[in-house]
Amino acid sequence: MKNYLIAAFFLMSAVSPAWAEPEWTASLSVSEEYNDNTREERHGKDDFVTTVRPGLSYKHEGARTLLETSYRGAWSHYAYGTRDQEFNHDAMIHGLLEAWEGFLFLDVRDTYRLVNQDRTRGEALEEDSTIDQLQQNTFIFSPYITPRFGERAQAKVGYAFTNIWYDEDDRDSKNIHRGFADAEYELSGRTSLLSGYSYTHELWEDETLDRNIFYLGGRYAYAENGVVYLKAGPQYTRYRDRDTSSSSLFWDAGLDHDFGAVLLHLGTGVSFEDDPDTGETYERMFGTLRLTKTWSRTTASVFSTLEEYEDRSDEGGDGEEVRRTLLGMNLSHELSPRLTATMGLSHDFQDRSDDDTRRWYANIGLNYALSERVRLGCWYRFKDSSSDNEEEEYQVNRVGVQITMTF
Repeated sequence: MKNYLIAAFFLMSAVSPAWAEPEWTASLSVSEEYNDNTREERHGKDDFVTTVRPGLSYKHEGARTLLETSYRGAWSHYAYGTRDQEFNHDAMIHGLLEAWEGFLFLDVRDTYRLVNQDRTRGEALEEDSTIDQLQQNTFIFSPYITPRFGERAQAKVGYAFTNIWYDEDDRDSKNIHRGFADAEYELSGRTSLLSGYSYTHELWEDETLDRNIFYLGGRYAYAENGVVYLKAGPQYTRYRDRDTSSSSLFWDAGLDHDFGAVLLHLGTGVSFEDDPDTGETYERMFGTLRLTKTWSRTTASVFSTLEEYEDRSDEGGDGEEVRRTLLGMNLSHELSPRLTATMGLSHDFQDRSDDDTRRWYANIGLNYALSERVRLGCWYRFKDSSSDNEEEEYQVNRVGVQITMTF
């Protein structure tokens, strides 16, 4: 984590005139798991895996400051030595300082987490293996102002510096400078007009790019518990070292509705993602759907994600294109006040120009509260991977038990 975050913490502590009582949460989990294919390969070897997971979270909120941090570690030992010992981390620290009341803000965030080496596989799943994953650190520093123009208009204008690096020396680090201006005009209590512009300058070892995005849009609260919004406009990217450029449509849209016992979320848009494997920035077009239903003792959700990743750095549109489709469901049922059963099923289809890969994930688990601070859990997890590439043809079965204490 960055050393200047420590300085930021003391700065925010000093300037805050009033602090609320801090919130601490700590936990420690120990698990034992049998895995019949630890390296995720055809005819793989089995092993017993012992994992210790410490956790800590902290939140301190003052009149003009916010400081929150969380940490989860995972130390894993493989009894038969099928894999080396692992010590992975998931850490976040976030600080927000209101430097000038209601006008000038300083926002600092640092995140250290596991990600897939291949960004087109989507986000790393917590219950998945750490094969083909690595640690990524993302640091963001953003000062911004929030001027108001009369009763109905407001804006957010600022700068954001982002640094991305990985714990493997052969991976490119990246610096991103971004200036932005977003405006909102309230037409009525339900309707607002949106507009904005951003300029992004990205630098890494092999390339420098400039990206300009302009958008117009609106937001409409069509019901007390429902809102829809849309932003759309052109984006233009220039790759300086390759003397190439690309242009396309940028959009960001969504709908959220709370039906009471049912929550609906729809989202679609364009984002720009760093790929550890290639060092390139992919343009990601996505659509998401999540529907969650809650009963007195049961919660069920279904979800779907459609993604298309494109490398636009090659002139003529010859960059790699990858499509990904994710479908899944989760279910949680309270069997008794102390005992809860969970299950999940998902299908992940990755469509590349040279090969396709299909992955099935299934899991079932039980969690029992031994006391207010101690929980006992057990699970079975299954993964099936089939592909045009023989190296991606395998199955994994995992059975485990875990005890967790919170402090």
